[in-house]
Amino acid sequence: MGVEDKDFIMRQIKQLGEGLGNFLGKEDIDKILSFGEDAEKEIKDSAMEKKAGIDSSSKKIETKPS
Repeated sequence: MGVEDKDFIMRQIKQLGEGLGNFLGKEDIDKILSFGEDAEKEIKDSAMEKKAGIDSSSKKIETKPS
């Protein structure tokens, strides 16, 4: 790819970023940027809930009278 092609692509990316910046507000941009962190937190929370569910169900089985 030539230098001119790379310059064109970079100009397009810059214009896209500027357009999105005008279209979206600061709060929206912050949400987009923090999306990865939120997703990781939800995965960890879900894993903890599953583990807690397994622990509580195994306790119910152990304490259930025969």
